[in-house]
Formats: sequence, structure tokens, C-alpha cells
Amino acid sequence: MSFPEPLQQLIGDRLDRELNWKSRCHPLVGYLPQRPSTPLFIKREDELNANVVGTKQRKYLSLLPALEHSGNRRIILIGSAHSNNVLGLTQLLRNRNYDVRALVKMPGNKALTGNHLLLSLLLPGDGIHYISHRDWPDVEQIARQEANRWAVRGPPAAVIPEGGYSEAVLPGILTLAADLQRNCTALKLQFRDIWTDSGTGVSAIGLLLGMRLLGMTQPRVHITQIAGDPDAFQQRYRQFESWLVRQLGSPLPSSSPEVRFIKPATAASYGSVNKTILHATGHIARETGLLMDPVYSVKHFYTVKCEMERHMPTGPQLILYNGGTLGLCGFQSQLASLQTIV
Repeated sequence: MSFPEPLQQLIGDRLDRELNWKSRCHPLVGYLPQRPSTPLFIKREDELNANVVGTKQRKYLSLLPALEHSGNRRIILIGSAHSNNVLGLTQLLRNRNYDVRALVKMPGNKALTGNHLLLSLLLPGDGIHYISHRDWPDVEQIARQEANRWAVRGPPAAVIPEGGYSEAVLPGILTLAADLQRNCTALKLQFRDIWTDSGTGVSAIGLLLGMRLLGMTQPRVHITQIAGDPDAFQQRYRQFESWLVRQLGSPLPSSSPEVRFIKPATAASYGSVNKTILHATGHIARETGLLMDPVYSVKHFYTVKCEMERHMPTGPQLILYNGGTLGLCGFQSQLASLQTIV
């Protein structure tokens, strides 16, 4: 794999060569406001892997080789019952014969639906440990205690924090900026704005740090914060920045792209999905041919639509589709209730 410097020295030999890091970029027709002065494009992170939700794959590009190098064959994952990260990483780890356990936040609805159901198919009953809401703030400490108990009976276990928040994912998440640069060269254009979403913020942080390393002060980056707030995002950004400086062995370029944080235009609480989002899921599917997950991608696209209707930007625009069709699994009954069978 070849990347532009200085990314090559950070990324080159640290990625899993079996996993894809290139996603296509094509014109987006439908749903968002269409104007000749504002050509719209979509970057299809959903196509990186059919069974891993979108940009999550970039984390695993470097996380999997790091785990292989460490010799840890027992892994403890942390996340919600419907976590895209837990589900995606569990699949890849089981593919490679890792022993996996998941510490899962006890869901309000205990019915097995969506990612929760799929995770239960991947792991045996004792492979999923439910943590109460009261104890959830201490989940990483609980995970370390579990890893220590596990180590007494055999090889050590590695703990992967919620959202894959660790230094090991850094080389992988930097590939997004390099891939974006590749898209721009192929399309022979420069985007004025990028619209992306953020949960834990790890993927968006990778984009911003990668752009900074490549000297890309443009385009401006708009981030729909599906979870968290700007202060928490900035705190995590500084942590990844310090890891990157250490790995690079020198200070980062001072110039960086302009960043703007946006609250979801509706159903702002993380995990909430209302009728507006469910209706938007259908509109997006019919108008663009894209089957999107309501929790992240539909909420992001609906928010971008509201922003563009309020103040239409000019110049080429790029919307990142970081989710995937798999995220629709838990919403069949809700979506079906909105459809009319003739």
C-alpha cells in the first residue's frame, strides 16, 4: 500500500492487507437540494465492507494487525447492545479464530432485534455480559478485572474500549484523508465542504488529523454530532493528536481545516428515532437508491438537508455516508407501519 508522505511512514506497514481502504465517490442525485452551482457528491464508506458498518472498517485496518502483533487471542469488547463497532469487530475477530467476549450496556428494550440479535448469533450466551446503567460508568474497570481473571486461566486478554477508542486505530483512521485526496484527483475537482457525522468521534478525528498532515486546509468540515458534544470531541481530538505526534516524532503542521459542529435537526438524543427520521429513511431510499441506517446516516442526511435549505452553500459538496444497510435491521416493524400495501 502506498500513501502520500508523511502518511506513508505512519501507515505503510501497519495495515491489514486483506481489508479494503478505498471507497468510491460519485454524484448524488435526489433528496438534498439540487442546484447547478452546488454539485453534490457522496463518498460511499458503506461499500468498504458488506458486514461492517462504513467507516468502522478503517479503525480495524490497523487494530487487527496490532492485536496480531501483541499475541492477544482473547478480546473483550465494550459497547451498547446495538453497537455497530462491537458487531463489526466481533465478526472480523471470529473470522480469525479469536475468543471474544462483549461487555454490553443493558438495553432498555430487552427484545432481540437489530444488532443485538446479530451479536447473539455470533457469541454464545456466556459471551455477552450485560452491565447495568448504574455500573456502566465503570465498565472499563470491570473489563480490566475480567481480563485479569481470564489471564489466570490462560493467555492474556486485550480490552477494546467503546468505539475502538485506542492508539492502535490511528494509522487506519488516517487513511480516510488519503482516500479523499485520491477521489479528488480522480474527479479533477476540489470540494468546498465536507459533511460527516460523529458518534464517538474517532473516524471524524482521523479525517481531520489526516487532512492536517497532508496540508489540506480546505474543504471546510461540517460534523453532525449524533452523540457527544464539541468539548468531548475536542478532548478526544487532543488525545489522538498527542498519540500522532509521538508516532511521527515531530510536531504536526499548525494549519488545519475549519470545523463546524452541528446538532441533529431532529431526534437529537443519541439512539432516538422519530417519525420524521423514519419518513426520511423512505424518502432517501426512493430518491437516491440508498438504504440507510436511521440512527446515524439518515439523521445525518436529514440534518444536512435542513442546513442546505437554510443556507445553500456554493461549490462542490461532499457528503460522507459512514453507515450501512445493516443498521436497518432493528427498524423493520417501525418502517413497515408507515408503508401501505395496495
